Amino acid sequence: MVLSMTGFATKTITLTRNDASKATVTMSLKSLNSRFFETTCKLPYQLSNLETAFIKIFKKKLLRGHIHFTVHVDNQNVFQEVIEPSLNTITAYMQAIEQIKKQFAIQGALSLDTLIQLPNVLRVQEQEIDEESKKMLLSAAEELVDLVVIARQQEGAALETDLQQRLAILTKEIAAIELAAIALVDEQKNKVNELLQEIAHDESKLAEARKNALYAILDKIDIHEEVVRFKSHLHNLKEQLSSPGAEKGKKLDFTLQELAREINTIAAKCSDAAIGSRAINIKVEIEKAREQVQNIV
Repeated sequence: MVLSMTGFATKTITLTRNDASKATVTMSLKSLNSRFFETTCKLPYQLSNLETAFIKIFKKKLLRGHIHFTVHVDNQNVFQEVIEPSLNTITAYMQAIEQIKKQFAIQGALSLDTLIQLPNVLRVQEQEIDEESKKMLLSAAEELVDLVVIARQQEGAALETDLQQRLAILTKEIAAIELAAIALVDEQKNKVNELLQEIAHDESKLAEARKNALYAILDKIDIHEEVVRFKSHLHNLKEQLSSPGAEKGKKLDFTLQELAREINTIAAKCSDAAIGSRAINIKVEIEKAREQVQNIV
């Protein structure tokens, strides 16, 4: 099974607090390509303490990719903090005001409107989210991840189909190159044998050098080893695609790199036009396959 790294899902739940107040919570989870597992969470500050728990849930099933998680709460008042008077601060203000009135003989009374405008008179006490709401939010995140996994599987199936088609093209092209290389080597062997017969009775150093050069030409154009390695990597690719493991994107990419090295060597060793043309076709297909593999977990 092939999993894509891209997927998107949303989910909406309703939280009900002990005081019967309600809030609609909308969650969205988006997964994009990345070399590693990364997360970007945008949460209301009242839910910020759940970020680590959310990330653990994502890491468990999504494995790799850049995960963007956003939570929107339509009624922020459901998490409203408790506001209390800061009695110590108010007492200090009252004492200071009385001292000012006495010291400078100032008349007048301190009103409530004036008092609450003074700094730090009211203290905001944060109210933690209750355990029941935490469980609902984390459970919703689990369901959201499952939806993203389904989306990844659907796109992964399309990626696998595309890659299988490209592997079929690579298999066809390397088989044609193998046949063309055999014919080319046989043709060159015949030419070399003809030349060797001409100098068979010549024992001079120049004749010996010519023999060595002819054998070197045959060795240079022989791409049998490279073709065997290419076909072996191709077989590994097919096995990797059908393997049960979830994380296979990096393995596929590394194997495609090995294919690229082998076909580059084949193109460099063999100057035959037909083989060169097929080698270019293979390079194009490998690059297209690597683009697709970049999106696989």
